[in-house]
Amino acid sequence: MISLNRIADIVEGVVLGDGDYEIKIINSLECATRDSISFFGDQKKKQQLATTRAGAVLIAQEHVDLYAGNKIIVADPYLAHARISKLFKQYPRHRQIGIDDTAIIAANVKLENSVCIGRYSTVAQGVKMGHRVVVGNGVNIGEQVEIGEHTVIEDQVVISHGCRIGKRCCISPGAVIGASGFGYVPNQGGWEKIEQLGSVLIGDDVDIGVHTTIDRGALEHTKIGNGVKIDNQVQIAHNVEVGDNTIMAGGVGIAGSTKIGQRCRLGARASILGHLEIVDDVTVLSSSLVTNSIKTAGEYASMISVQPAKQWRKTAATIRRLDKLIAEVKNEVKKLDERKIR
Repeated sequence: MISLNRIADIVEGVVLGDGDYEIKIINSLECATRDSISFFGDQKKKQQLATTRAGAVLIAQEHVDLYAGNKIIVADPYLAHARISKLFKQYPRHRQIGIDDTAIIAANVKLENSVCIGRYSTVAQGVKMGHRVVVGNGVNIGEQVEIGEHTVIEDQVVISHGCRIGKRCCISPGAVIGASGFGYVPNQGGWEKIEQLGSVLIGDDVDIGVHTTIDRGALEHTKIGNGVKIDNQVQIAHNVEVGDNTIMAGGVGIAGSTKIGQRCRLGARASILGHLEIVDDVTVLSSSLVTNSIKTAGEYASMISVQPAKQWRKTAATIRRLDKLIAEVKNEVKKLDERKIR
């Protein structure tokens, strides 16, 4: 339980109502009960605000008169909700028990006393972990890996040798950091593998989603900047560099040696080809294919939005005829030019 006064301190808000009122959980306006706090920031939910049973609501100054109950006035209710959500998260037991008896820890590692390691995890020689690092169950951490303080490594994660993870990161279940990059050279009808000799360097405050893979570099390192947020099932190839505070949604694929700037946004299933450069503050919409470098900030897209199937068939037929249509237009333009000359 946490009081509204304490919540207001965290979100830099002002309580209107009973500051000692205690909250047990966060909920939506529709599902809230008297021990819940909710938030209002969408004008479409005025009716839900009027009928909510929430014990308190996070609300902006401009909407204060819409709700008569306990409230905390904040600049951005949705951001305030995000900040306090951490107060109510339930953590698994292994986060409080230190090192489980089934974990396999090499002799020459450096682990702070506050480190927690779950069942059947393995930690190889030369590993360093900072204060309050949490390692889940069945995690495999390779030789010479370094992990910064307050970082959480969830179940079944693999971190290969030599990788460096910053502070306050969260790596979700099944992610693989530092696997061999996809590098081959043609050789007499076959393929000669290029050994990947670099590593992966991950900054502070980075979140990495479920079953995401970040490959180690071939010669230089693959680099993920501070504050980067990566969704589930994203593929980041060898020698990619991602700038600070960039965010990418599920299914994004980035081919080798591409450089992504700061504060970029990559929509779900966006595909970025290799050896490209994308400047800061670029947004690539979902399902877009980036085949050339992007040198100007802004929003980019290459997909066609969904249409009724009947209309799509007409669109597809038109696309197939584009070459012919363009040739016909050029021919007509040429005829007009010839008439002008006469």
